[in-house]
Amino acid sequence: KEALETVPKIHGHICTASYLGTRMGLLANKNIELKRKRDLCVGVEILTCAADGIAAATQCSFGSGRMVFLDHGKFSAIFCNRMTGEAIRVKCKPEIDKEHVAYGTRLEKFYRSLDNVTMEEAMAKKEKLKKVEDALIEKWDNMSDNELFTVIKVEVDPKDLLYPLDQQYIPDPLNCDGCRDVVDCSRTTEKDGKRLCKVCAGEISIKELK
Repeated sequence: KEALETVPKIHGHICTASYLGTRMGLLANKNIELKRKRDLCVGVEILTCAADGIAAATQCSFGSGRMVFLDHGKFSAIFCNRMTGEAIRVKCKPEIDKEHVAYGTRLEKFYRSLDNVTMEEAMAKKEKLKKVEDALIEKWDNMSDNELFTVIKVEVDPKDLLYPLDQQYIPDPLNCDGCRDVVDCSRTTEKDGKRLCKVCAGEISIKELK
């Protein structure tokens, strides 16, 4: 209950994905022996609202360096005690995946239709979808962990589920020859004899407004 109350503070609301992510995180807390909460790290295998639910339940986050995005396209996550190496992979049961995908498909169609409907029509459609979402969450809330998820013991290098220390500060600072911002040397590009950040090198388009 406490974790679910935290989700809206992080995510803005409780949705199907953030709910499932919270349950995944709570399940990991029960299945992995931890002396300290900060010993847990996680790799989220799909970039969805689930990451915020997992963060609410485990205190692992991208900001803490103990959550990484693994671009596997699966609604699952790998949890690991970085001190002992004990690890599990938590994934949805096939029927839960099916229900979630079906709802997600309806939600995507709704967003794609917004250009062709009035505000009143959009609000009415959104209200219907909200009822579907609430019904799913209520259904899952009455199901056990074993009914929702499959838990598999795995072997993984904890380093793969942690951001390197040098990404939490600037270890090799220099001034970009273009904008003069302080930037890590490993994130720069040499161009025409100058050492440039990604923006000044044209790899990312960001324009300052005056």
